[in-house]
Amino acid sequence: MPTTGTVLAKNMAFYTGSTTPVLITCQTNASLSQTTNMFETTCKDAGAWGAQQPGVKNWTASGEGLLAFSATNGYTTLWDAWNTQTAVSIVFQTGVTGDTKFSGTGYISSLELTSNGNDEAVTFSFEITGSGALAKATI
Repeated sequence: MPTTGTVLAKNMAFYTGSTTPVLITCQTNASLSQTTNMFETTCKDAGAWGAQQPGVKNWTASGEGLLAFSATNGYTTLWDAWNTQTAVSIVFQTGVTGDTKFSGTGYISSLELTSNGNDEAVTFSFEITGSGALAKATI
């Protein structure tokens, strides 16, 4: 049964893989961003008003998590994909049948490992830059 009402942030997360997506372990933040490059189409006789048209669309997936070397699908898995420059299939979803999911394939363009303070968990962050279309479908 699909989620009704407001979706709780703890339920919306990134998964990797296309056939059977696997949750990225211990995420703390997740964000999916879409942009459209706008190009100028203003004619000299347009007066003071500019005109724009949509061009190329891009998307990025970014997230943060807590480091666990034993994680099934965590930092070291992302590091391997970054190191070998392997495309990553990414899905942003709740995992609930009937809900909307967003999926695509991209490359890890940023990967960071952070250790702050003394009594803090080590964290990681990642950004995946889409290569091709971002699809919307139903789980």
